[in-house]
Amino acid sequence: MFLNNNSNYPIGLDISDLSLKLVQLNKIQNKIKIQALSKVNLSEGIIDNGIIKNQAELIKAIKTLIANPQYGKVSSEEIIACLPETKTFIKLIEIEKTPNPLKEVINQEIEKHIPMSLDEIYYDWQIVKNSIDKQSILIGVTPKNIVDQYASLLDQAKLSIIALEIESISICRSLLIEEAGLSLISSATAIRQNPPKIISKAGNYGIIDIGATRTSMIFYSKNTILFTVSMPISGKQITNNIADTLELSQDLAEKAKIFCGLDKSKAQGVIKNILTDIVKKLIEKIQESLEFYNSHFANCGALEQILLCGGGANIKNLTQIIKQATNTEVKIGNSLINLAKIDEEFLKIFNEECIFDLNLLKKNNHISQKPLSITQDSSSTFSTAIGLALRGIVVDEM
Repeated sequence: MFLNNNSNYPIGLDISDLSLKLVQLNKIQNKIKIQALSKVNLSEGIIDNGIIKNQAELIKAIKTLIANPQYGKVSSEEIIACLPETKTFIKLIEIEKTPNPLKEVINQEIEKHIPMSLDEIYYDWQIVKNSIDKQSILIGVTPKNIVDQYASLLDQAKLSIIALEIESISICRSLLIEEAGLSLISSATAIRQNPPKIISKAGNYGIIDIGATRTSMIFYSKNTILFTVSMPISGKQITNNIADTLELSQDLAEKAKIFCGLDKSKAQGVIKNILTDIVKKLIEKIQESLEFYNSHFANCGALEQILLCGGGANIKNLTQIIKQATNTEVKIGNSLINLAKIDEEFLKIFNEECIFDLNLLKKNNHISQKPLSITQDSSSTFSTAIGLALRGIVVDEM
């Protein structure tokens, strides 16, 4: 058996516009392993841009997710869920030390950065660095109505909320070794946690999460998130462009996006040509964000790596294109890096297999190739859920 004991650790639940993903972990003899894993797709309209439109259908989907996992058995009703990235704000700020109470100073700073009044938001903050005359403080903010909506959803689903967390924090915890002991929690009650245990390794990273309905880039340096940026690209947008241009089904367009991607040798470069304008906008936004990082956080040093995660991370040749444009090492992030080594048999759960017929890509264009069997590693799409589940172990046990 992969696992002998039921876990008492809370479930990590990634709620996005088009899917739900669940991960529960267990810790056995100082090794963190997967106890249960599950995913269900959501129909369009149940959640729109992070706002829940159909609570009843969403509750039904959550109950299905928990009752019928793809692997293992869920053994907890405690939950750690993410708040929608588009509705949250996280940034490292630097403030001068003054005789005034720190909370008052932070309130003033939040009002400078957030176009909402303090009584409309929940916020949390954590001191990252202390110097003689300054302090570096990480602040996390989300509107009260969003937190209250997600808290009500989980309460109606009969789940016990341990925390609601900003998604970028969960992603960093999943993909970075040094993040295993560092976390800023943004909860419905806005209660600060104990100071983090700082890990000796401290790298500089850009993390690009290419999701179905939105993309964001996280800048991380010296054990803390610095800021996040929204990007003008989404997996759904790319798939729709391919489907509309070539008159393909959504399913075939999705397969073409991943298998052909930006490789001009695949399907005579048809898919690459469709993606060129979208990827150009993405590269421009990445370069613009890097310029902001280099000008405002020059003391942190250059980025060492850019990591990709989310469903769009597997688009063929995307890592090479970003590497060429940024002169930085780029690779797909390993969402399993903080877990014990996983058996090859278990890894098959993350491999999505499909049959792809290149001959269907374009009318009257006879490519004449046999249908191909494609295996796609989907583990990076579970980055948020794994990071949420890890919170119950690496933060609560500090």
